[in-house]
Amino acid sequence: MHRKIYSRAIVCMLTLAMLLTFTGFKKQTSVYAAYTRYVTADTLSIREKASASSKKLGAYKKGTKITCYGSTGNWTEVKNNGKTAYVCSSYLSSTKPSATSKGQQVVNYAKRFIGNPYRYGGTSLTNGIDCSGFTQAIYRHFGYSIPRTSGEQRSAGKKVSWSNKKPGDLICYYGHVAIYAGNNTVVHASSKKTGIKTTSPANYRSVASVRRIVK
Repeated sequence: MHRKIYSRAIVCMLTLAMLLTFTGFKKQTSVYAAYTRYVTADTLSIREKASASSKKLGAYKKGTKITCYGSTGNWTEVKNNGKTAYVCSSYLSSTKPSATSKGQQVVNYAKRFIGNPYRYGGTSLTNGIDCSGFTQAIYRHFGYSIPRTSGEQRSAGKKVSWSNKKPGDLICYYGHVAIYAGNNTVVHASSKKTGIKTTSPANYRSVASVRRIVK
């Protein structure tokens, strides 16, 4: 009788040991199984904890390939200087995002100033600027030099047809200029009443010329 009990005890202990070993192996596999993702946001903050209010440790740029170690809710675990950190899963993709065109970069930069004031003769993107000052300042940020007045800008860059316009192109009206933002919309320093804004359709007033400044 004692021998049978002893034998059963050994079998139970061996079974338990096997189960614990298997469970531990599975746990280790899930913890250390790494995979890669690409950043889709222009900048993606690295957080100390899985929370938007957590301390920011750094940031990844768009297109960066990162190694991930699982997820918690809407947060993905990464390593930052060898320590566990988190990024928002919404801005990760299994495929590398296409590079943003220079023209679209111009548009994105121009849109940063939406809501700022219009001032005739002004040159400040934050404190007041007019339509041609706005376009000149935006292109200058990317290394492109164009004349100061709307009339002079009508001959800047290369002429393109209305049907071939692209984001970042200069839209010249009679007495006014704007930057084509795509989707039949322009971004411009509109007027003293409305300031820097977007307007649609892009041909809301008579178009004199479309100029390609960005190469």
